[in-house]
Order: sequence, then C-alpha cells, then structure tokens
Amino acid sequence: MTGLDGSAPFDLAVVGGGPGGLATVLAAEAQRPEWRIAWWRGATPGFLPAYGGNHPVHRLNVPVERMGLDAEAPVDFLDWLRAAHPSRAVRPGDFVPRAWFGEYLAHRAARVRATAVDADVVDLRRTDAGWALEGAGGRAATSRRVVLAVGLPAPLPMPGAPLHWVGDPWAWWRRHAEGPLPLPPGGRVLIVGSGLTAVDMVLGLRVRGFSGPIEVVSTGGRWSTAHAASPPLDPDARERLDEALDAAGSARELVRALRRAAGGHPWRAVIDALRADTNARWAALDEDEQRRVLRHAFGLWNRHRHRMAPDVSAALSGDAALHLRAGRVSVDGNGRIVVRHAGEARIVSADLVLDCRGPGFRAALAGTSLLARLVRGGVLAAHPLGTGVRRPDDPALAVVGAARFGERFETTAVPELRQQAVEVVREWGRPVR
Repeated sequence: MTGLDGSAPFDLAVVGGGPGGLATVLAAEAQRPEWRIAWWRGATPGFLPAYGGNHPVHRLNVPVERMGLDAEAPVDFLDWLRAAHPSRAVRPGDFVPRAWFGEYLAHRAARVRATAVDADVVDLRRTDAGWALEGAGGRAATSRRVVLAVGLPAPLPMPGAPLHWVGDPWAWWRRHAEGPLPLPPGGRVLIVGSGLTAVDMVLGLRVRGFSGPIEVVSTGGRWSTAHAASPPLDPDARERLDEALDAAGSARELVRALRRAAGGHPWRAVIDALRADTNARWAALDEDEQRRVLRHAFGLWNRHRHRMAPDVSAALSGDAALHLRAGRVSVDGNGRIVVRHAGEARIVSADLVLDCRGPGFRAALAGTSLLARLVRGGVLAAHPLGTGVRRPDDPALAVVGAARFGERFETTAVPELRQQAVEVVREWGRPVR
C-alpha cells in the first residue's frame, strides 16, 4: 500500500477535518514544504457543527484577534475579515458570528497543497513502510507519519431517552434552519446543560420566533461568565500568585490559592494569568488530585475560563421566559424526564429536549469511534482518567486536540490547537525512519 495515487508513501497524513487538522496541515506546509501530505478530512468535509450553517446570532466566545489558525500570524482571522469583508467593519475585541470563522477556515482549507481525502479513516496500523490508513469506500494509503486531530467527541447518549430528546442539537438546528420550528404553539423546551452550546440554542430559538418557556438545567445551575475589560496582573501580584500555586500540592490548595488571589484582584486577570501555565500546573498534580479537580472544580473553572460575549450574557439575563436551574437530569423506566436536586425529584414535561451537556471526553474511548478502536487494538493507550489518550509511544504517531484531554488540561481552544500543531511538526525535524 502506498500513496493514494500509487506513488511513494506520504510524508504525513493528518486525520481530522476540523480546525485542529487544518492547523496541523498549515504548520506542516510552513515548516516542511517538501513533504507530501494527505489530509483525511472525513466523509462530510467542512467545519460543522460549530462553524457552519449557523445564524449570525451564534457568535464566537473569543475576541476575533485571538482566533487566527496560524501560529506565525495569530491575528490572521482578523486580517482576513478586514481584507475579504471590509463592509463588516470588524475591530479587535469584537465577538463575531461563528459562521464567519467557518468562512475563514474554508478559505484557508481551499489553499492548502495537501491531498484532500474525503473519507473517514476506519483503521490505522503499523507496517514496515510506515502507517497504513484504511478509509471508508476503499480509500487507502501509507504515510511515514500520522497526526490524529479528531476533534471533540459527542456526549454519551442518555439511556432511555424519549423520541423528543435531541442528542445532537447542532444537527437538529441544521435540519430546521429554514421554515417553522417543529414546536406547537405554547410549547415548552428543556435544555440539558448550560454551557456555550446551550447558549447558542437559546439564542437560536428566540431569533427563530419561539417565545415560549425554556428551562435550562445543569448540575451547577449557572451560565458561563461574561467577558469584561480587565487589566493584567501587575508583576508583583503575578509573582505572589505563582509562589502560592508553586506551594500548592493538592487540588484543594490550588483552588484556595486562586480564590485568595481573586479576592484581591479582578478574577478575570487571575484566570488569564494562568493560561500559559495551566497544563504545567495540571501535570504537577498526581492522578488522584486530577480526579478531584474534574469532580469538584471542573464546572467552576469552565464557567470562568470559557466566557461569553457581554451582550449575549445581557440577552440571557433579560429573557423573562428563560429559567436556569440546578439539577441532574435522567430518564426513568417510563421514559419520563426527571430532574433531581437537593434530595428532591420532579418530572419535567417538554415538547423538545436539547441535550447540550457538552463534549463527552469519556465517550472518546467508547463505542466504535476511531480512538476507541485504536485503544482496543493497542495502537494508542488510554489515559488513566479515561478522558483521552496518552502520548503515543511510536515517534511517528501524534495526537492533537481534544483527545489529549487528561494528559493536558488546556487542549481544545484555537491557541492551543495551533501551538500543538507547530510543536508536533517541529519534533519531526529529522526524518522518521
């Protein structure tokens, strides 16, 4: 088995059609222009679900100037918008529509030199010639190196979910992007989870004319916080924070140090000061302490780390028919939706349920996903936390993005994706034999 055109093996195969895969292709073409690259983009190439087919009301939660995919030009997205769409009058600090980012990704993807393979990879195995990739529809190739950038996994299905339970909200949104929503007059909507996908669904329902009650239930019962101007910590405060974090040997002590710092300084500045060191702080914790972070502090961290645009937050606060509550949602043996909180249980009636519980990191190693098959086949090793995979032992195989969660804590945002892509290619500075 050789290249798709019957020639010699590719120098690099990138598996994954999302931003992480594209960032890796861009990094490889910039650093190693002599390489022949195969980009396995999947059976449905494009940048769904988060960046395609969205309404303008669905916006990025990161300012435009921080979303460039090129590590050498991190403001490339802003520059492209200004050049390609000057009428949009985009400025630094704007939170622009997700669909605009999808346009930018498509623009960058259309200009790569890599050979595009629009098929899912179903198997990956080591051979004397390199890595053999087998794709759906009989597509196959060999590559000396492989990067897996398979993106965020879907959450595990809710057991016993009724027919009006929607497990993939973005797919539902795309099916009903035009025409009336499948909701009766005076209908009720339940949204499970209160992260950024839940926010997008609320905004989408409202802009499409649904004015009925929307109940949002999550374990914390809180929305993500809003962005706001916050000057960075001064050098002395940053030094004191670093010293406190260095002295913290447990998850509890880390949280205590952060709370103490946030008591004397803007909390946004405290969180932002951690960005460059988060993965190192995470790696310094032993496995039991990492589990405590995930169990007790992960939701709190996400609400403060992954913020929303200020006017989006204001729109949620001003929606009188939107109700956010704490609780855990399950489905009983009769298909009824049950919300439990503070020792009490109640049955919730709704005409539509949108499952917005967020990425299922543990689902990445379950079922028939490519990662799950590679773990079962011994190509990859699961991380002890069960949330992703370990760094591969084989130097010619690398993993970028969400599948590294566990080994890394910050691994899904664009700045991390583009930096990981650069690091992976840089490590291959010498030819792999």
